[in-house]
Amino acid sequence: MKIKSYKKLKNNSYKITFLDTEETLLLYDSVILKYDLLLKKEISKKELAEILEENKKVACYYVALKYISFKNRTKLEIKKYLQQQKYPNAIIDSTIKMLEDQKIINDSEYLEMYIHDQFLLTKNGPKKISYKLKELGFQEEEIEKNLAKYSREEWQTRLEIAIKKKMKTYKKESQSKIKDKILYTFLKEGYRKEDIETILETLSFPQNTDFLLKEVEKLYKKLKDKYPEEQLFYQIKGRLLNKGFTYEEITEALDAIKKSSLG
Repeated sequence: MKIKSYKKLKNNSYKITFLDTEETLLLYDSVILKYDLLLKKEISKKELAEILEENKKVACYYVALKYISFKNRTKLEIKKYLQQQKYPNAIIDSTIKMLEDQKIINDSEYLEMYIHDQFLLTKNGPKKISYKLKELGFQEEEIEKNLAKYSREEWQTRLEIAIKKKMKTYKKESQSKIKDKILYTFLKEGYRKEDIETILETLSFPQNTDFLLKEVEKLYKKLKDKYPEEQLFYQIKGRLLNKGFTYEEITEALDAIKKSSLG
């Protein structure tokens, strides 16, 4: 195959035009140099096949570099991405090895920094962090080893701060409902159930007396024409118990209502 011309392009590449067919190829400059193509006027089909294979390797490498330029990636992420780009596994593996040899990627450092950032910058608990890292290709043993660099007391302190902050968002709930919601929230965030419950036991929750009184008044007005007084207060108690208020809280609020002008 006779070469008609070379044209330097952007992105470290050349366009080669063949004389007989006017067919064009885009080859990376490293491939051009490796095969001394600028000095050749003709290449065989066998040599062309070898050149194209080498060019595919270089292309894969540059695609990987672009992919990791936006954020750090693990080997598994890179492999999956390159597979989506239809590169053969052998080329993908050699690309990843090259990136490791050049210290462009390092899974051990990635793991350590990921946990460090998650601990400092997010509210995610150890179980959620571990789950995400497994998705990124890490083994449970190495994950647990790095998570253990932060003591259980440190995780608990972090959890307590997050729970106290979350408590402030619940202004119209019973204590029981607040605790249930906090437990559910932080279980989803990846914390141990026993740690959440231990912290909840040590915290003081607001009584939300004003909110309870408003709930009693609302139910009283809604139900007073439907039930006689004895059944009325029974109905109110049942509905408030379902909302998580304690029997003592409800009784106290009902006594206040009975003494008011509504009673």
